[in-house]
Amino acid sequence: MKAGKQVKLNVDSNFKTYYGSVDTKNPKSVFINISSWFSPLIEDDDISFWDRKVRTLKRKIVSSTTHSINPTVFTKNKNIIDLDIRTSGIKTGKKSYMNCEVTLFLTQPYNIKSDEVMGNVTNITNNLLTDIFKGSSEFSFTKTK
Repeated sequence: MKAGKQVKLNVDSNFKTYYGSVDTKNPKSVFINISSWFSPLIEDDDISFWDRKVRTLKRKIVSSTTHSINPTVFTKNKNIIDLDIRTSGIKTGKKSYMNCEVTLFLTQPYNIKSDEVMGNVTNITNNLLTDIFKGSSEFSFTKTK
């Protein structure tokens, strides 16, 4: 039976961040979860406008993750990015929920609390938060609604 485990990362006060693995006995992958509440900084009621902004945000997340990966710990060309933002309810002055899950595949079975895994996960998370989320000109993020 598989037993998962999560490790909390206190990287930024505006985001809930943690990482973990579904199978801690023989881990093949590690997931990073970043969640927050956001409000738009631009006024626009057009859903297709926000669809484009969210797609662009996801592309930036994929690019930043790929560039931040240590190839000795994780495979560079094999990862899954899941960005959950509902574009239908985005309005100025209203906070919406955002959840981003990044799944990375290990090159060999590491302990998920090892220095190699934890260091690379922290580096990837820091890069995503500083470059993508906090550097966004379209959205502002807070930990609570």
